[in-house]
Amino acid sequence: MAAIDLTRLNKQIEALKQVFSQPAEFRHQFHEILQFYHRYAHRQHKDAVPVSFMRVYDLPDQILPQIANGLSLKARQDANETLAVVDELWQDEHFEARDLAAHLLGQVPLTAKIEVFERIRQWSSVPLDRAVVKALFVKGSQRLRSEDPSGWTKFVGDMLNSPVERLQNHGLYALSLLIEQAHSDLFPQFFRWIRPFLQSDQSLIELNLGRVIAALAHRSPSETAYVLKEVLSDTDGTGIERRVRSYLPYFDEQLSEGLQASVRMHQKRTKLGL
Repeated sequence: MAAIDLTRLNKQIEALKQVFSQPAEFRHQFHEILQFYHRYAHRQHKDAVPVSFMRVYDLPDQILPQIANGLSLKARQDANETLAVVDELWQDEHFEARDLAAHLLGQVPLTAKIEVFERIRQWSSVPLDRAVVKALFVKGSQRLRSEDPSGWTKFVGDMLNSPVERLQNHGLYALSLLIEQAHSDLFPQFFRWIRPFLQSDQSLIELNLGRVIAALAHRSPSETAYVLKEVLSDTDGTGIERRVRSYLPYFDEQLSEGLQASVRMHQKRTKLGL
């Protein structure tokens, strides 16, 4: 593969900065850059997993990060200007536009944190491509997580308590990321948050609930296994047995055996109608 001409790419990024105050023109020029670097003759392996199921360009790996990093400082300077660009990009049908929108949202100063929170909440209330979900919660929350961690934690909790199932599901994804960095003092609160989901029969949340359990089992394995046993004892039906069995790979042999024993006891109680 030919090396990217960074001097030319940096000039293209500078041109983007010049139209940052014109969202529609910014979006147009952004696409022109992506089309310039799109590898029209490139053939991906037939078994390759697509980055996203939205429309995507076939770009060299360094293009999008270079553009995002080049725009970061500009995005921090004027919250309203940046939010206007973010809103324009979010309407786009290409993954790259949504990914850049999430990155720019994560650069917005905390003077506009209410507006940032609202966009994440609003966008999370509808179905999203998995790659977009990851971009939104990893990139879009960057300054919130680093500069207002208590506000971000409260926001995640509010999503989990929402009556909107889609928000709950995306809240679980956000919680799985939060657990990786959170102080262990917050874990009792996290366990309280997830208990109702463990006892529910929602199918939409299955994947992200599993992510949460995996993260908790990594950070606090014994306590996580204890909570799962408690939920087993408090919950009727075979659904909870299936869930707990799916979490066994997250634990070491000793904890896994203990959970399996609890599942067998639950099965016996169910057969006896206890």
